[in-house]
Amino acid sequence: MKKLLFFISMVLFTASVFAQGIYLRAGGGYGLPAATSKLGEKYIHAYTYNGTSSTNTYSNEIISGSYGSGGNFSVSAGYEINRNFLIDLNVQYLIGRKYETGNIYTEKDVTYSGSDKQVFTTSSKGFYFNPALVFSVGFGKAAPYGRLGVLAASPRIIRDEYNYYDLDGTDTRNIRWEYHKGLALGYQVGLGFNWKLTEMLDFYTEAGFVSMTYYAKEGEMTQYTQDGTDVLNQLSVAQKQILFKKKYDPNLSYDAAKPSIAGREASPLSSINAQAGIRFLIWRKAE
Repeated sequence: MKKLLFFISMVLFTASVFAQGIYLRAGGGYGLPAATSKLGEKYIHAYTYNGTSSTNTYSNEIISGSYGSGGNFSVSAGYEINRNFLIDLNVQYLIGRKYETGNIYTEKDVTYSGSDKQVFTTSSKGFYFNPALVFSVGFGKAAPYGRLGVLAASPRIIRDEYNYYDLDGTDTRNIRWEYHKGLALGYQVGLGFNWKLTEMLDFYTEAGFVSMTYYAKEGEMTQYTQDGTDVLNQLSVAQKQILFKKKYDPNLSYDAAKPSIAGREASPLSSINAQAGIRFLIWRKAE
């Protein structure tokens, strides 16, 4: 990885001296999960009593996926060294797909009904920095190209917890955790076509693969409402903040005034994505 970053930086320096063209590119698309991991389970139990007999129904679903899936938007600036070799500096923003896990119990009797629900909705969002090498056969009416790049990102994993209970009184809670402050590194490969519209404007379509895993350094509770009342300030620091460590002493004494300590966890960010957009040539050296 370090060697590839060094190589790209040297090529960027060379391109700044001998660049034959400069372009801007903007587009968007959607990514499907790749290299998926188990994110949780969704367990449902329903109990029904009709006065003479009762029934229980159960279902359990393993939820797998990748937080790198979802909508993505990108802008980039590029150097065209020649018609076949380009450097692309790309910034992407991910609005991740939401995954739902949890436990849901419902009860229905002759005279009453109610439920006990604990539902977790988890997703990611954040910026990716993506310098890449682009190899093209030119920019004709339908010119294919390939790209190989590295990725650096520091996204947020957002976890919303909804609790509802009304079997004996009513209780509701809404909790949000945000996991952040970690750096993820990965790589990207892609294949696409530039469809020539004018001498200065192309429409592009691209399919690619992203491989990346994220390890958050910190977790922070940013919302806690109990029956509609904000009670976040009533919680201790240890209840609201987590530090994720690769190694830690499990026998550390509890201190309510300090963040709690936990082992770090991997969050998958890999995806297979498709994107489309426009590429505008700002300047090209006369040949």
